[in-house]
Amino acid sequence: MAQHKRALYILATAVALAASSASHAETGRYTMTPTKDGVLKLDTKTGSVSLCRSIGTGWTCQGVDENDKGLRHQLRQLEKENARLRAQIDERQLAPGSREGGKLEMPSEQDVDKAMDFMEKLLGRFKGMVEDLKKDKKENEEEGVPL
Repeated sequence: MAQHKRALYILATAVALAASSASHAETGRYTMTPTKDGVLKLDTKTGSVSLCRSIGTGWTCQGVDENDKGLRHQLRQLEKENARLRAQIDERQLAPGSREGGKLEMPSEQDVDKAMDFMEKLLGRFKGMVEDLKKDKKENEEEGVPL
């Protein structure tokens, strides 16, 4: 049972991470996640997690034991890091994947020539290797050496 509660707590932590990225106005204070045993209710404001079950005449919710304080600490650290990184992106006015200042610069003609020269040299070497392998194969076949 303790392992089951731990699994529920880990699931709830994942839900909390997802919930922290959305505004409370969009999701409301509570998020509900269906599970095999009922529904996990996460209070996005306090982080408390409850397992809610149908008991025939209604529903009952019981708090999930939070034995692992390390996970809660790690969650807070990740939330802080996420906020810091988002602030950095906003500060630099960067879109994820773009360059400094949000501008993508085209390579110069010299850069393109350098890249093309490299590719020509690379492909020439590769072609030479293939020709050497073909030559070795032919020589081995003529000498009757199995591959």
